[in-house]
Amino acid sequence: MAVMGCVVSFGAAPLQAQEESVIKHGEMNVSVMTMGAGEHVVIALHGAGGNDRRFFFGKNGGEMGQALAAAGFRVIAPSWAGQAGAGFNEVAAVVAHARETGATKISLMGHSRGGELAANYARSQDDGVFNTVIQFASVDDRGLPMTQTKKLFAYNKNDRWAAWQPKAFTQSAEPKVQIELAGRGHPVSDLIKEKADLVDDVVGLLKQ
Repeated sequence: MAVMGCVVSFGAAPLQAQEESVIKHGEMNVSVMTMGAGEHVVIALHGAGGNDRRFFFGKNGGEMGQALAAAGFRVIAPSWAGQAGAGFNEVAAVVAHARETGATKISLMGHSRGGELAANYARSQDDGVFNTVIQFASVDDRGLPMTQTKKLFAYNKNDRWAAWQPKAFTQSAEPKVQIELAGRGHPVSDLIKEKADLVDDVVGLLKQ
């Protein structure tokens, strides 16, 4: 496996660097954006509807990538098809790359269809492979049975795309955290509008 790319400065946070690169994994080339240099890697999975690997580093993603990188995490956001049933190969490539480049902990974070992918991929692995699984406004409706993985479900209760999250939370094993907000917005930025310290909640859970 090899990685090729160039580093681009992120104007709003000059001490952080945003890297756009390609991970080569077998026959696959996976486009990713990376920020931060921590040994705890957070794999950030965008949703459908035209979102891409830049989602968590931009406005609609609440600039969550920059915030986590500033808190000491390495965030890797791959491009994937954004469709139900897709994305396993891309996640597997990033997980392998993270391990090969020094990750001591790996967590999954996804928005909408990306949250569904994070949950499905976590369910396909042994308990304890991932430190935390974070779902923002996910369309997933199934529980996460693993007991060695922390789980966070954050969504607006009036967001029709996230209507399945209460069921997923109820069916999931401990440890788990539910953040049900009063709004209707779907992007991560709308969740942060409802709960200004949502980033702090995410960082705190990841660091536990």
